[in-house]
Amino acid sequence: MMQDEVIFTEDNGVGVITLNRPDRLNALTYSMVQKINKNLNSWETNDNINCIIIEGAGDRSFCAGGDVVKLRKEVLADGGPPTNLSKSFFYDEYTLNYKISNSKKPFISLINGFTMGGGVGVSMHGSHVVASEKTMFAMPETAIGLFPDVGGGWLLGQLDKGIGAWLSLVGARIKAHDLLKLKLITHYVSSEKVNILKNSIISSSPNSNQKVNNIIDQFSSKPQTEDSVLMDNEELIKKAFSYDTIEQIFDECEKLVENEFLKIQYDELKHKSPTSLKISLKQIRNASHMSLKDELIMEYRMVQRCVEIGDFFEGVRAMLVDKDRKPNWKPKNIHDVDETRVNLFFEDLGDLDLILTN
Repeated sequence: MMQDEVIFTEDNGVGVITLNRPDRLNALTYSMVQKINKNLNSWETNDNINCIIIEGAGDRSFCAGGDVVKLRKEVLADGGPPTNLSKSFFYDEYTLNYKISNSKKPFISLINGFTMGGGVGVSMHGSHVVASEKTMFAMPETAIGLFPDVGGGWLLGQLDKGIGAWLSLVGARIKAHDLLKLKLITHYVSSEKVNILKNSIISSSPNSNQKVNNIIDQFSSKPQTEDSVLMDNEELIKKAFSYDTIEQIFDECEKLVENEFLKIQYDELKHKSPTSLKISLKQIRNASHMSLKDELIMEYRMVQRCVEIGDFFEGVRAMLVDKDRKPNWKPKNIHDVDETRVNLFFEDLGDLDLILTN
């Protein structure tokens, strides 16, 4: 019998969404996105539902991202890119991200494990984001010829310039201590208490953000500091990544290359898609003074170009399908990605633009 990829339960006025592909680290498929959208629509108008919880099955991952391997395979089989699927997958996913941020009911994300890419989009726009010591956050998209999407670019764009750019370009991984410091999560609860917290929310059925806070506060504690990358390296990160061009960031990393930490960051950068690096930096600099709604519309323009003229399918091939880790980026060098090319990724799509309604 086929397992449901996503499970919806209603219990004592609490709607629970369980991402249920633990063997695939709960990666999101298009049908999962569609089902979550549909359920949220009905819960939003259902007076019997007081709040919503989202969680991942298993104890390793909340959601490690969108299932881009499956997406690529289906789009290529259909003679694309682009195809209807490569348009609608991201359209519906970004609509869902916006819907979560706009939920009139408390939306509680229990991100106990890997929370990356598409997983960030279905959790971190919620009113309450609860991490544990197992939480590992990253937006690693530049490695596959994409950029931090699902509204993740907006989240990073609100941070300090250097830290936002570092997380966006390097795809750096951070844990609960740093997530709390950066206000990317609202609470820390140790993993052995997450299920007790969930049951407590269900038995109380809170209908306001304050009531939810009161419950989570009973279980929350301070995360361990030894998991902090920022404690030792924050000033260096800001020094190297606060520039507004990729060339300047590369130059600064080269100057500071004696530092072991920055050498590792620089080595990472050199493996990313040059086009992705440039569009990602422009994106998060723009995002710093945009609303989430406008930023998602910008992301949708960007993602359609990544599918059509960018490095996305080649990046997925090299890193996730063939796993030869030898992507043939076009262009190969940051100096060959000029303003004209970068600007193509931000042009409006006319009638095909993303339309978000409140």
